[in-house]
Amino acid sequence: MPLYGRSMVYAVCLVAGLGIVFEGYDQGVMSGVNISPSYIDLMKIGNGATGEITKPLKQGGLVSIYYLGTLFGCLMGGAVSDKIGRKKAILFGGLWGLFGFSLQAAAQNANWMLCARVLGGIGTGSITAVIPVWGSELVAHDVRGGVMAFEMTINFVGISVSYWLEYLLAMINDGHTQVRWRFPLGFQMVFLLLLMVTIPFMPESPRWDIGNGHRERGRKTLAVFRSRGDINHPDVIAEYEEIIAAVELEAEYPARTYFHMVTGSKSGDLHLGRRTFLACWLQIMQAWTGVTSVVVYAPTLFRLAGFSPHKADLLTGFQNLVTTFSTIITIFTVDRFGRRPLLLVGSVGQSISFFILGALSKVAADKHSSSIGAAAGSFVFVYDFVFATTWLVVPWVYPTEIFPLAIRAKGNAFGIVGWSLGCGSVSLAAPSMFGKLGPNGFYIHAVFNLFAMACVYFFYPETACRTLEEIDLLFASKSPFVWDEEKRFRELSLEHSNLIRGAHEIGKLADIEKTDAVHVETQVDTADKKD
Repeated sequence: MPLYGRSMVYAVCLVAGLGIVFEGYDQGVMSGVNISPSYIDLMKIGNGATGEITKPLKQGGLVSIYYLGTLFGCLMGGAVSDKIGRKKAILFGGLWGLFGFSLQAAAQNANWMLCARVLGGIGTGSITAVIPVWGSELVAHDVRGGVMAFEMTINFVGISVSYWLEYLLAMINDGHTQVRWRFPLGFQMVFLLLLMVTIPFMPESPRWDIGNGHRERGRKTLAVFRSRGDINHPDVIAEYEEIIAAVELEAEYPARTYFHMVTGSKSGDLHLGRRTFLACWLQIMQAWTGVTSVVVYAPTLFRLAGFSPHKADLLTGFQNLVTTFSTIITIFTVDRFGRRPLLLVGSVGQSISFFILGALSKVAADKHSSSIGAAAGSFVFVYDFVFATTWLVVPWVYPTEIFPLAIRAKGNAFGIVGWSLGCGSVSLAAPSMFGKLGPNGFYIHAVFNLFAMACVYFFYPETACRTLEEIDLLFASKSPFVWDEEKRFRELSLEHSNLIRGAHEIGKLADIEKTDAVHVETQVDTADKKD
């Protein structure tokens, strides 16, 4: 029985979830690997018998080198996706992932592991760059955030699965086995294989199809999601014609390369350079708000708060579950309340959590107080709740919304570049940061959250429940400040309510005329009358 409408949206969520659960598992698996005695001895980063890490920089390097691979992988995946299609690009990334993860599970020394981590990262980066774009281009604009929130819930399911699997394996011979870390590293291939088996049976992005000569197939896909298969439904016709108009305009649009996106060259009032920076920087900020430290080094953080190694490991598993269930809330709030409110409120809550966590952890360590240590540990859970309901989802959905159709996968790739840079830098810095500063290391994340709040307030406009054409108008302002962008958006919306071509038309006129904003608006009015 064929699936239509909401049922098809659920199917997309589940298949996309396989790619996201795999990414979450892969990100979280190193928290248990890092403390495995056999791994510590084999990689020569410390004393496996005591669990003491004598080379924290090397330990951090083995974790963070993975994000170098994701950085290259996301750029490859974005380019491949725009060239051959979303589904084929996912399979392309899957092959890299299988190769890299099999090598990780068989690693015999640190150099071997470093190479395997890079190769696995290429696969993860490729898949993660494409999956969100594929999903956002299939579903309607008013549920994009909810779909991504579901995927992020699945993401933390993967993190939790990786942790509890390693926790159970640690009970075998008190954790002094190679199975404790080799099996979890190999097990992640199960999710990857499931994704590669199911993705060929799913529809291709209708926007990619329409933009690459498969217009009839793209229209049928729109009909499946919007009108139970009726290709002549008014909603299907309207959306199909909007996509056709965008494709025809972008056929002569020169700014399509990564160079154009980074520099903003030849993009006129589209301001691609601004959008690229916003997508990348938002993901970097997400990592430095503290989540990477909590996910990868949670057992260490609980030990800093004064808990025994066993209790620290147990609490890490429970805090992952708290984050997983808390993410469900975002499914119902991210589209209703918007992106900006969640980020602003989340920054404040996360900052307060880390300030209190740092203070209580310091007191607990100085006074050797288990009760104060328990109070400190509770604020890790508070942080998890706040993060899961605010900052977890928005940095992943935002880059899928703010780029033009022709370069959307490449644009989202820059979000993954930011994720790679953010997670990689935190993973590299965290062992030394907390090793030298102890509980005072929490204050670094606390202060950064306040800085992130200021960045969002000044530079990140609201995108929730706005069509892609409206978002193009939103970035037409020459000023990067939110209030100027919103003002310009209101002006263009009132004056050109039927301008479905958005900022593509404005950017072309700006390049041709090279005049002030008033003259540009006059030219748009003239173009409208001719149409």
